[in-house]
Amino acid sequence: MKKKKVQNVFLHLAKTVARVLILNIPAVIILFALMAADKLSWISAGISLLAFWAISGIIVFYVFKDLDNFMSYLKKLAQGFEPELPKLHWGIFSSMHLTKTFLSVKKLWSNQFLSDSSVLENLPNPLIMIDKNKEIVFANLSACHFFSPYLVGQKINLIFQDSALSCVLTEILKKAISSKTIEDWAFKNEQEQTNFFQVKIDRLPATTQNGALVAISFFDITPFKLFKAQQADFFANASHELKTPLAIISGCVETLQGAAKNDIQAQNQFLTLIGEQSARMTDLVQKMLQLSKMQLDVPLSENKTFSLNDLLQKVTQDLSVRAKSLHKRIVLKKQPHLPLFAAQRDDLYHLFLNLIDNALKYGAPHSTVTVHTYFDTTQKSQLVVSVHNQGEPISPEKLTRIWDKFYRVEKTKSKVEGNGLGLGIVQQLVHKYQGEIDVVSNETSGTTFTVYFPV
Repeated sequence: MKKKKVQNVFLHLAKTVARVLILNIPAVIILFALMAADKLSWISAGISLLAFWAISGIIVFYVFKDLDNFMSYLKKLAQGFEPELPKLHWGIFSSMHLTKTFLSVKKLWSNQFLSDSSVLENLPNPLIMIDKNKEIVFANLSACHFFSPYLVGQKINLIFQDSALSCVLTEILKKAISSKTIEDWAFKNEQEQTNFFQVKIDRLPATTQNGALVAISFFDITPFKLFKAQQADFFANASHELKTPLAIISGCVETLQGAAKNDIQAQNQFLTLIGEQSARMTDLVQKMLQLSKMQLDVPLSENKTFSLNDLLQKVTQDLSVRAKSLHKRIVLKKQPHLPLFAAQRDDLYHLFLNLIDNALKYGAPHSTVTVHTYFDTTQKSQLVVSVHNQGEPISPEKLTRIWDKFYRVEKTKSKVEGNGLGLGIVQQLVHKYQGEIDVVSNETSGTTFTVYFPV
């Protein structure tokens, strides 16, 4: 340690002497020229040279020492340290002014770095950076939420045991390629939930302060994948639902053109069947169009305030004929003076039309469907509408599936006409207005659907 200190002293002394000699080169040339022209004596030249060396020594001591200290400070900053600012002088070359200017720039860089770091940290999509050893040196909040809260410091191969991703990272670190995109990449978390991502891997133009060489961006495409799967299921189910009535109508037409061509009684029977199946297809197509409009989420008109009691009075009146044909009745119990509700009236009309019609279809013969409205303020202010019917209860395992499009409880499929879209429409309309819906079903009390709308 002492030897190194002595070496540093000698090195500093040699550097100082060299600088003094370099600074005095012009003076030496001038002095020799004056002596050669007999304008200056050797003694005067020597004294002048000594004076120049003394002045140069002072300049070197103050100015170059400050510059050396300043350069050492900059090197430590470049290496990622935060050294203490060296003591500088108000010299003739204003070292302090230079330092203050640099500190202003450094503060600007620091603020910009903090701003950029905050943006990266709070990006909605996961972002991970790794160093040359494939160790994670940065992970934003979204990455910690999706993958693991303990990403930083881990080897990326331990977090993502995926050969395709590992091969791409190896190629990028070896500079074989600079960028690569994996279009469809799946990740299963500890809860066995699978998310799908588009992964973009880029080599950074320079190594960052924390040693990062590669940035990995994850774009969550799970909703898009689910939408495509649901869309495929929807069209498959819709095709299946349309296939049956079309086959019946086709069979009736063939019979009317052939064996029943001159049979008036058979013609009436088959024409009635064609009418029923046409109405069934019309209802299915209308509900499919309604679902499509709701999924587009484009309001057809502005929300207006109206009375839910008045709306439900209209719905129950419109369904009264259907209720009589099914040998059932509808009872509406209204709490008076309910707050007005803001929505598109047609939406709420179709919501409760589907819900009450569903209760009529699946209620027990000669039973009553009860519709009850009231204003609840126990926890939060909300309008409540319940629809109750007595009928075969829905089992707990099937309660979670009744909202699925085209789903119908197996044991009722042969008894009740329907397409399984009604409750799907109900649920989407409830969520459209930030409401909630739940269902309770058992042997003793029957089935009750309850809708809650915030006021």
